Amino acid sequence: MSDNCPLCNTSVVKVKFMHGEYIYKQCPSCRSLFVSNELSTLKMYELYSEGYYEADSSNSKGRKGYPSYKEAQASLKDSFLLKLSLVREYIPSGRLLDAGAAYGTFLMVARAFYNCVGLEVSEYAVATAQKEFGMDVRLGNVEQAPFPDAEFDVIVMWDIIEHLRNPVLALKEVHRMLKPGGYCFISTDDASNWFINLLGTKWWGIAPPLHLCHFSKKGMLAALGHAGYFDFVEIKKDRRKYSIPEIIRHFGVSYQSKLLTALGTWMGRTPFGSLMLDIARPEQFVAIARKRLQDGEK
Repeated sequence: MSDNCPLCNTSVVKVKFMHGEYIYKQCPSCRSLFVSNELSTLKMYELYSEGYYEADSSNSKGRKGYPSYKEAQASLKDSFLLKLSLVREYIPSGRLLDAGAAYGTFLMVARAFYNCVGLEVSEYAVATAQKEFGMDVRLGNVEQAPFPDAEFDVIVMWDIIEHLRNPVLALKEVHRMLKPGGYCFISTDDASNWFINLLGTKWWGIAPPLHLCHFSKKGMLAALGHAGYFDFVEIKKDRRKYSIPEIIRHFGVSYQSKLLTALGTWMGRTPFGSLMLDIARPEQFVAIARKRLQDGEK
């Protein structure tokens, strides 16, 4: 069991709450929330099978994940276009890595401006990305990334860092792979936000062993500080687009509600199915960091 915060290394003795067999602690210093159980990394990777991405077609009990990542491609692309616009404000072109690429959906919208490659731990998602979507997504994990030093101008981590057993190690690898002056973009939830505190253990993000470390903004700054020399860090709102049926179905899968899942599926067949909402949820943020330039560069 881990007694130290995985982000700022503060000693954490007090248990915040239990979720089944999983022990949650909250760092008194940076307010990040984390699972303190010792877990097998290889067994964790086994969780990201077809049932995780296509939960509607899965018969496994206790499943959590996406109702259907394939059916959500339209709203995912709209959300990723918002993220692409944000990335291009800082660095408009270059070599880009999507760490945690799933089916390669972000790569589909980014390849018009960047030389792209994806990295993904799920064998199922990699096969789907390559065979069904024709995207260059490779099997591997960002904690032990199979790329050389200073390979990328941009590295994005969209909703992936909360899944990692060792997020600081992953950020060290991100720092290693970035060129001097290169940027990383990380989206995740803020565990210290009032909305999450209001929901408590009913928050849908509490989904061990899929989600292991819920950052705070202060925790993100601490983790980036431990990872290497980043001379610029900024926190921004995370805008996304959802359809109403998709939101309802996602709640249905997260909370194991057949009623909500069926309602969302039915609504998807009605005129409501094409209604998109542009939302900046209060508990989500994007961290933007730039690797320090070499001496003498600007």
